[in-house]
Amino acid sequence: MGMAASQARYLGLTARKTNCEWEGQQINQARTALANQSANLFNQLLAMSVPDCPDKTDFTKVQYSYTDGNNKSVLENWRQLSDSTNDYNYIVDHYYYADIYTGCKKLMSDPQVTIKNDSTQAEQTTIPGQLVFDDETKSYSYIDANGDTVLYEDLTQYKFDAELQNAILDLAHQGYITTNEFGEVDVATLNSLRGYHDGNAWHFAKVDELEASLNDKTLRNGYVDLSGLGVDPDNVDSMTADQINAVMQKLQAAGVTSVTDVATTKDWISNATGASDYYAINGAAVTEAQAFSTPSFYDMTTTFSPTYVGNAKLTELGALSLQDETALAQIIKDCPDSSIAKYITLNQDGSIEYDGAGIYSFMWNGVQKFTTYDDLVESMQTPLFDEKPIEAQYKLATFEANYINTEVKETNYALLESDGEGRFKSVKFDDDSITYVLNCEQVTDEDAYEDAMNSYYHDIAEYEKRIADINAQTEIIQQQDRTLELRLKQLDTEQNALQTEMEAVKKVISKNVEMTFKTFSGS
Repeated sequence: MGMAASQARYLGLTARKTNCEWEGQQINQARTALANQSANLFNQLLAMSVPDCPDKTDFTKVQYSYTDGNNKSVLENWRQLSDSTNDYNYIVDHYYYADIYTGCKKLMSDPQVTIKNDSTQAEQTTIPGQLVFDDETKSYSYIDANGDTVLYEDLTQYKFDAELQNAILDLAHQGYITTNEFGEVDVATLNSLRGYHDGNAWHFAKVDELEASLNDKTLRNGYVDLSGLGVDPDNVDSMTADQINAVMQKLQAAGVTSVTDVATTKDWISNATGASDYYAINGAAVTEAQAFSTPSFYDMTTTFSPTYVGNAKLTELGALSLQDETALAQIIKDCPDSSIAKYITLNQDGSIEYDGAGIYSFMWNGVQKFTTYDDLVESMQTPLFDEKPIEAQYKLATFEANYINTEVKETNYALLESDGEGRFKSVKFDDDSITYVLNCEQVTDEDAYEDAMNSYYHDIAEYEKRIADINAQTEIIQQQDRTLELRLKQLDTEQNALQTEMEAVKKVISKNVEMTFKTFSGS
């Protein structure tokens, strides 16, 4: 039993020693990885360079300048002529800064445009001709007194911009259409409307009223229906007595007082202007569409008057003042493709034409700004429909004309005279009779120098932060390495102790083996 216990003890010690050796190897590998990380950080330090502070002299240059009594001009470049003819020896680029009257366009975020709705109550509209329905587009149309087509279309044919949204909302305010309990206009209500925009206002009509007008035709006053009576102005004698009597009755019913008997009836037919089924009471042949009209229907007209941009009051320009004309002419010159060009025509002589409507002005931070009716309507913030919520509204396009400090560059032939020591002392240009004295001066681009210094301060801050980060990472690695080193020493101590105990157990096992052999050998 003693020998077996010693051997078991020896095996346990061997296992523990093996485990110590394996853990020591793992610790050495970990320390090697930490050493690689430390070396990498050190290499990063070696690759870093300290930012250089900018030298102010790098932003300082010598320049030539002169003053013509109004502006200070600077000679930017000069190129010597190979053939100094016409009394000039250089081509000179020079510039000066001046306040130039300039027109510009600016977009205003969140303009908060206020629009006053000017809606008329629904009024009965009598059309001069026949109402026509298009089954494909579901639209209704008629020809007005000027011969133009008036088309009431499905509202889905139009872009639901702010103007249309406000127009429909105003219909609800006037009680022309209904809304739900949340004040919203549902799709069914929109489908029950037809409308059009005439360039100034929206017009709406209800489908059921249009449909009633379409199906209920009435003979217009002043016209007579002679269809089926065989009216032929060129061959009255071919008509029967019954046909003549029928024509006479219809003419008398229509109010033709000159027709009293068969003879006057024949005279009226003979004097008619052409063969037709429908006539005006004066005998002029007309078409069916002219003879018949539809009953009148109700039309709602909705217009808008922009009133405020934020808390700035809008004024629609009528007759332009001289100041307004000057500003608008400059805006058109500098912004020819802007929306304001729709309302203004700039003539070749510099004068402008304006019909007195569509352009608005307002004061904003002491500056007069111009805008247009279209821009104001486009930027209205009325989230009536989900497809166009308030945050998706357009910015307001505004226009202004101000004096802006601008660099003016010129290139001229010039006569440059030197002082004999390599410096120019005077200049005379080909478009100026005066010889100007040149000032040779050192100038520093302070703005560029300040930008360089700001960049330097930023680079220094980044450099110091990077150094601090590397030092902090190195400190962590060192702390981890010290911990591993301490554990490795503990393993060395443990391994030495195990080795000593294993040698002692080994001696005990050897002694037990020796005593066992002696016992069985009989000695």
